Amino acid sequence: MESNVSRNQRIKYELSTEQFASLNQVKAQSVRARLCRTGSYFGVVPLKLLSGRTAWPDLQVAK
Repeated sequence: MESNVSRNQRIKYELSTEQFASLNQVKAQSVRARLCRTGSYFGVVPLKLLSGRTAWPDLQVAK
């Protein structure tokens, strides 16, 4: 089993919340609200950057 660090290094976290929301055809506020309530967006956990922003992977979520 691999650690989260090695998994995060393979997945590129390049999208802003707005871009991630657009890719998943939802509003950015819906992504932020779900992240605040559950800690993820349907299982996808973003990276928290030092600037306080979040970086999301380039993938679509199957709900």
